[in-house]
Amino acid sequence: MEVALSYDHRTAVTSSLEGSTMDFATNLQRAPVSFRGRVKEPLLMRQLMGALHEVILNDSRWLSDEDYALTLDPVITVHPDQLFFEAFSNDESSYARLSAPLDAFEPEGVVNYGTTNIDFTWQLRAALSELRSSRRTLFGVGAGGFGVTTVGTAKGTKVHFERKVDLPESWLKGFLQVQGALAMRPFTFDVRPVDLLSMIAFFEENKPPRHGAHAVRYEFRPGEPISIVLEPWEKRFTLKGTHYEGYERAVRLWGRRRLSLLRNVLPYAERVTLGVLGRGLPHFYICHCGGYQFTLLLSGWSRNDWATGSAFDLMASNETISPATVARVYRFLSEHLIASRSQMAEEIALEKAEIEHALFQLCRSGRVTWDPTIRCYRLRELFAEPIDMDALFTPDPRVEHAQQLADQGNVTITHILPPAENPRGETKVEAEVIPNTSTPYKVIVAMDDDQRIRFGQCECPFFQEHIMGRGPCEHILAVRFALQKK
Repeated sequence: MEVALSYDHRTAVTSSLEGSTMDFATNLQRAPVSFRGRVKEPLLMRQLMGALHEVILNDSRWLSDEDYALTLDPVITVHPDQLFFEAFSNDESSYARLSAPLDAFEPEGVVNYGTTNIDFTWQLRAALSELRSSRRTLFGVGAGGFGVTTVGTAKGTKVHFERKVDLPESWLKGFLQVQGALAMRPFTFDVRPVDLLSMIAFFEENKPPRHGAHAVRYEFRPGEPISIVLEPWEKRFTLKGTHYEGYERAVRLWGRRRLSLLRNVLPYAERVTLGVLGRGLPHFYICHCGGYQFTLLLSGWSRNDWATGSAFDLMASNETISPATVARVYRFLSEHLIASRSQMAEEIALEKAEIEHALFQLCRSGRVTWDPTIRCYRLRELFAEPIDMDALFTPDPRVEHAQQLADQGNVTITHILPPAENPRGETKVEAEVIPNTSTPYKVIVAMDDDQRIRFGQCECPFFQEHIMGRGPCEHILAVRFALQKK
């Protein structure tokens, strides 16, 4: 997909004895978005903006200068309650979101709400170091009027430049499926920043043995604090202040070195909210830094396999929904910008399941995003023009095979535990699935009230290798189809 970016000047940070000015150039190919105000805590913003810059440039692969240039500039959204930046790393495995409430600024001038790309230059990091708490700092997005001086130009001169970015399909899919990961309602808990810093310091200072898995293992035991174990050392870090009540389990995740992206954020955080979905699935860290929130979402593996396919599409509800219903939800968010699911269900007069499915469609198309910091949905147009979702997300063969198994009567449901009898409030189904060329597989599936798959287990080789890291296998999907027919 080719995206056109056009700016009338370069983003710049200028400093003088009187103060500093951050002027972010916005994409002229999109509707005007503007905001200007004095930053109340310039040092904190400097630190968090630097961390956002690190996420964008993060890549475990070797890339040439030309490859680095072919990345999509971050997007910024200005809403009545906050403004937030979003960025996706070059290696497609890390997503960052930096949000700031509008009361973190002293606004000046007219505010235009909306979403646009910003010119986020490599030189910005060095310029941010010039921000000082002793000087007045102005922050501007597409507001103009600062008389920015850039290298090689006179004061106030506008330098128009354009570039086109041919986004890789895997990068685009990854950014869109991040929204599905954020809205999957993971298990969340708060931890102390010092405990995460201790863990990061340990694996940075100790070289792991050549043999053995290099995973981070979260251990949940009823009545005890949650702990993190670093493999292969089996080094345990107890997360003080946490207390877990539920069934005993362990969640293993890979690519731990990406947690170093939080190293310069954690000293400024009061607490960190962790969210985990399951083995090999994405997990996120929300660092609460005063009024600011820095969110880092990581794929469950160093290589971003979950985003190259349709893992979250398969786990979401598969009930059909009319385009008219999706359009009604979109119009509501276009008018209100921010809304909770219950608010939309009440005011649009639709069932919550319909609202949920419509929002999932809008999230995966880049038009709406889930805000994990306030647990609401926000209007956020990732691109100036809607993208062709049918061309981008082709049907997964697993769905067709699963439907055939259900239609041919190869699924036998042996037990159903209704939500009222399940402490977790989910529908739990046990079944046997007979593949075309094999002996029966025992399958367990748990779904929430929105028909999203929350847990799955199967004896097939695909599940044994990937668990749910690449989405459910065809046998788990077949059980869901059979239950719906029943």
